[in-house]
Amino acid sequence: MAASPQESAPAGRHRVLWFIALWCAGVMGAVLLALPFRLLMDACMQ
Repeated sequence: MAASPQESAPAGRHRVLWFIALWCAGVMGAVLLALPFRLLMDACMQ
Protein backbone atom coordinates (compact mmCIF):
# COMPACT_ATOMS: atom_id res chain seq x y z
CA MET A 1 0.00 0.00 0.00
CA ALA A 2 1.46 3.35 -1.04
CA ALA A 3 1.94 6.11 1.49
CA SER A 4 -0.14 9.23 1.07
CA PRO A 5 1.67 12.49 0.18
CA GLN A 6 0.99 13.82 3.67
CA GLU A 7 2.92 10.89 5.19
CA SER A 8 5.79 10.87 2.71
CA ALA A 9 6.58 14.61 2.82
CA PRO A 10 8.00 14.65 6.38
CA ALA A 11 9.94 11.45 5.67
CA GLY A 12 11.45 13.03 2.55
CA ARG A 13 12.37 16.18 4.44
CA HIS A 14 13.89 14.07 7.22
CA ARG A 15 15.98 12.20 4.65
CA VAL A 16 17.20 15.46 3.08
CA LEU A 17 18.12 16.87 6.50
CA TRP A 18 20.10 13.71 7.28
CA PHE A 19 21.88 13.99 3.92
CA ILE A 20 22.82 17.62 4.58
CA ALA A 21 23.97 16.84 8.13
CA LEU A 22 26.13 13.92 7.01
CA TRP A 23 27.55 15.94 4.11
CA CYS A 24 28.54 18.75 6.49
CA ALA A 25 30.08 16.22 8.87
CA GLY A 26 32.09 14.77 5.97
CA VAL A 27 33.34 18.20 4.92
CA MET A 28 34.34 19.05 8.48
CA GLY A 29 36.07 15.68 8.81
CA ALA A 30 38.07 16.35 5.65
CA VAL A 31 39.06 19.80 6.93
CA LEU A 32 40.17 18.38 10.28
CA LEU A 33 42.12 15.64 8.49
CA ALA A 34 43.91 18.15 6.24
CA LEU A 35 44.61 20.72 8.97
CA PRO A 36 47.74 19.05 10.43
CA PHE A 37 49.28 18.80 6.96
CA ARG A 38 48.54 22.47 6.34
CA LEU A 39 50.15 23.44 9.64
CA LEU A 40 53.13 21.20 8.89
CA MET A 41 53.63 22.82 5.49
CA ASP A 42 53.39 26.30 7.02
CA ALA A 43 56.00 25.34 9.64
CA CYS A 44 58.35 23.96 6.97
CA MET A 45 58.09 27.07 4.82
CA GLN A 46 59.32 29.37 7.58
